[in-house]
Parts: sequence; structure tokens; C-alpha cells
Amino acid sequence: MKILLVDDSKSARYALRMQLQKYGVEIEMAESAEDAFAKLKAGLPDVIFMDHLMPGLSGFEALEAIRQDPRTAAIPLVMCTSQEEPEFIDQARAKGAFDILPKSSAPERLPELLERLKATLAAAAPTAPAAAEPAEMPAAAQPSLSEAALAQLIEAQLTERLPRLLAPMLNELRRDLTQGLPTEIRRLIEESRAAEQSAHRAAPPQPTLADLQAMATHLTTETLPDLIQRALQTERAQIQEWVKQQLSESLASRPPVQANAEAIAHQAEAVAAAQREVQQMEERVIAEVQQASQDLEQRLRSSLGLIYGLLALVALLGLGAAGIVYYLLTAHPG
Repeated sequence: MKILLVDDSKSARYALRMQLQKYGVEIEMAESAEDAFAKLKAGLPDVIFMDHLMPGLSGFEALEAIRQDPRTAAIPLVMCTSQEEPEFIDQARAKGAFDILPKSSAPERLPELLERLKATLAAAAPTAPAAAEPAEMPAAAQPSLSEAALAQLIEAQLTERLPRLLAPMLNELRRDLTQGLPTEIRRLIEESRAAEQSAHRAAPPQPTLADLQAMATHLTTETLPDLIQRALQTERAQIQEWVKQQLSESLASRPPVQANAEAIAHQAEAVAAAQREVQQMEERVIAEVQQASQDLEQRLRSSLGLIYGLLALVALLGLGAAGIVYYLLTAHPG
């Protein structure tokens, strides 16, 4: 007797195989209903042992496909299952199962089950002598499993199972989107804020209007008057140096007899007068610059021309002072 053993569990297949081999039967194994259909196309066994619960087509669905094909409809099929309820047994037999084999009591049930299978096969042998040698038929002459019926059965099962399979997946996807999307949005907002703060820290601060006003006030009230005062002091020192040089040259060009006390007194008086004039001019310029600085603090943009004018005035006053000194020196030759 040749048995096709179909079970998706490798350990269950080998355990049942070892038990069946004790009774001298030939065993061929398949790991799914689809694999069993491929083996049935190549050759027909005497009996099929089919697991009840398998991925893909279940045992009951495979049984229906086998019973619908005329080539395999008469093969006894034993349903291997862990269920032993009377309702399940009645359902299996109604679908065309020869019997069920409870996995928990398989070693005890196998002898009696195999005896009944042998009796059934022996009773069927005289009425169908041609079926005793199915392997000798040419491959082209062997009728194949009804692939159209099998495809129709698989499509019907998928149509029935697909909503049940997709519903949990859609619910899980909806839950992930509902819970994960706000978290992702918050993460993106935080990253954007962090990048913005980093950019603000990296960029130099822009001066405000108050900063510009304070800078202008500092320039007009402190820096500019100090620069002008330094320029006047430098100019005064240059004028005094020039006066001394002119005085020395004038004394050196005159005869010694003329360098009397009166001439020296006149020259000293001229120098003192020139120094006083320069000092007065410097004081007037500084006073005017301070006044202009106060005006500039209120009208910074409109007062730049006045500052340039004062600088020009300082230069002119310096030249004027030099002219006065030169005049006094030439007007009192001694």
C-alpha cells in the first residue's frame, strides 16, 4: 500500500512516517496541499493522509478539490487532526473523508485504521482492474487534476479570506499612522526650530537703531572733538616751530650791531603776540567744534558739511596765524 502523507510540520510528517513504516507501507511526503497536487499529477497513491490545518489551502479545502477531480475522487483520504469532537468527525465524513486520525492517539488507532483501509482497497480492486497499474499509463494519457477547478477553488478561498487578512493589516496601518504621524510632525518641527536657533547663534547680531544712535553720539561728542583738538595742537606746534625758525633766520641775517636789546624786545613781543593769537584762535575753534558736536548729535546727517567746514576753517586759521607772525617779523626789523 502506497500512502501520500501531507503535513506542513516536518516533525509531524517524520513521526507519522516512522509509525506507518512499521506496517510495511510505502510513504511519500508533501509539505502542503499545493505540493500534494503536484505529486498527484505524477502518480496516484492508494491512500492520502492529510493534515487538517495548513498554510494556503487547508485540509478540508484540499479534500474538496480532490473529490471534484474524477481521477482522484475515489482515493481514500484520512484527515489527521487534533480535534476529536463528534461534530468535527461528522463534518469531515460529510466532505468525503474516509476517517479521521487523532494525532494524540495515532499509535493506538493506526492498526485498526490500516486494516479497514486495506479491506476497502481490496473490495474496490475487482471492479476497477485498470486502476491497479496507474503508473504504467503513458504520461500523456494520464488525466491531470482539474486545474481550472483548483484555480476556481483557490480564488474562492482567497476571496473569502482576503477581507479577514486585510482588516487587521489595515487597522494596524491606521493605528501606526494615527500614533506615529503626530510624533513625526513634532520631531520635524523641533528639528526646524533647532536649525533656526543654530543659524541665529552662528550669524552676527544685526545693529539696532539704538546702537547706531549711540555710536553716532559717541563719535560726535567724544571722538571727533578729540581728533580736532589733537589736530589743532599739532598745527600750533608746527606754527610755533615755524616762528622760531623764522626768528632765528631773521637774527642770523642781520649784522651783529643791529641785534641790540630793542630789536630783541620787538621780536620777543612779536612772537608773544603771535602765540597769543594762535592760542585765541585755537580756543575759538574748540568752542565752535563743541557747539557743532552738540548740534551734530541732534542732526547727524545734516551736519557733516559743518564738520568739514570747521576743519577747513582750522586750516585757514593756521595759515592766517602764520601770516600774522610773518607780518610782525617783517614790520619790526629792529
